[in-house]
Amino acid sequence: MQSNIQNTKQQDMKNEMNALIMEAMKNHDSVRTETLRAIKSAFLNWQTSKENAGKELTDADEIQIIKKMVKQRQESVEQYIAAGRQELADAEKAQIDVLETFLPKAASEEDILRAFRQAKEANGWEAEKKNMGLFVKAIKAALPNADGKMVAQVVQSQLA
Repeated sequence: MQSNIQNTKQQDMKNEMNALIMEAMKNHDSVRTETLRAIKSAFLNWQTSKENAGKELTDADEIQIIKKMVKQRQESVEQYIAAGRQELADAEKAQIDVLETFLPKAASEEDILRAFRQAKEANGWEAEKKNMGLFVKAIKAALPNADGKMVAQVVQSQLA
């Protein structure tokens, strides 16, 4: 029974991605088409890898894969700019824009600060450097869409 549910969900995801690709092709949007194909390929690579054999691709896994793709393209943008290849950097930025439409809205600095205060009150922790790990862990649990670097910066700014 579980296998049938898993296969149905994976088939739905595959059908949805194919429909998005077809729509982008009909609209002659080559950047979106290329990016959607890359997403589909990354999902397929994840599903067929040895370490994930038999596992279901969850929403969290999908988000993690897309975040990784964004990070790779951001690194490429930096390299292209350093090499004086602005047209290639612009192409990567366009793909980043498409990828980010599939990611949940990232937590803002205010959201992180609010989560910090809530963790401090709820757990009675002192705002000291020795508790930084506790605060970061609590904030990441409360705001899974928060950028790790931003969480660390906000927490560090609040500690004595």
